[in-house]
Amino acid sequence: MDIVYHPGKNGTAPSVEFYPYTPSATAGYAFMGIFGVSTLAHIVLMFPFRATYFIPLVLGGICETFGYYGRAWSHQSRFEIKSWALQEMLILCAPPLVAATIYMVLGCIVRSFGAEHLSSLRPKWLTFVFVMNDVLCFCTQLGGAGVQVTGDQQVMEIGKKVVLAGLIFSSVVFACFILIVANFHRRLQRRPTLLLIENPDLPWQRYMWAIYTSCFALMLRNLVRTIQFEAGHTTDINTKEVYIYIFDAFLMFFTMFVLIIYHPGRLIKKARRLTKTLARDGNSDLLLNGCEMGQILTK
Repeated sequence: MDIVYHPGKNGTAPSVEFYPYTPSATAGYAFMGIFGVSTLAHIVLMFPFRATYFIPLVLGGICETFGYYGRAWSHQSRFEIKSWALQEMLILCAPPLVAATIYMVLGCIVRSFGAEHLSSLRPKWLTFVFVMNDVLCFCTQLGGAGVQVTGDQQVMEIGKKVVLAGLIFSSVVFACFILIVANFHRRLQRRPTLLLIENPDLPWQRYMWAIYTSCFALMLRNLVRTIQFEAGHTTDINTKEVYIYIFDAFLMFFTMFVLIIYHPGRLIKKARRLTKTLARDGNSDLLLNGCEMGQILTK
């Protein structure tokens, strides 16, 4: 972590140097604008796709926007706790919010494809389990970052360890989620549902790869952040600001950008429309529950 404590000497008050460098105002404002535009794009796309499950991601984008405003503000002083606390709390808490949307997206895809029988967990449990784990990660990182606002060295060290634990736990949850996504993807390829049999041109796999890409970007971000919190004050990852922008800001923007280009809401909305069309055309099999459909397709 990049915090250096300066004990008071000869009667002077102790101080905390929050950065070993002067944060770049230009980079901070640039990414503030980038995240602001990306968040606005996701807000706009929520309406035509009726993608209310993107609300957590939008909140994460807002956190990123104001978080990088905090870094730009920190350019004025490396000793100012308000600007440091703003960027520290918001930038750390944004990824769990983005992850919550990705978890919900998989559940929506499973349901819209009538593929409950192919998922390792039922959609409602899939969403509940991973979102609850994500809430725990969010609270852990928010609490860990929050106690560091005290400026007390011992309390801040405890906060650092709490944030570190949250980052590690978040990475483990992501790894488990990716395994479940891969398992569902493989099963759906081998045993396509009636929706995919009747609509072989539905480009569903590109959206699955968008989920993989987003997850791996978030995992890489968490890994680098974990190394940062564990590394010493003199390591490059803590003494050079460029690493924060490459392995945090850019990866978070990349995740949001991928989900703009391949917005899962587009696939889910189309799948639901095709499902209604098949039902109207007399394909009542599509209305069966996951277990019954699985029995029919495997005969």
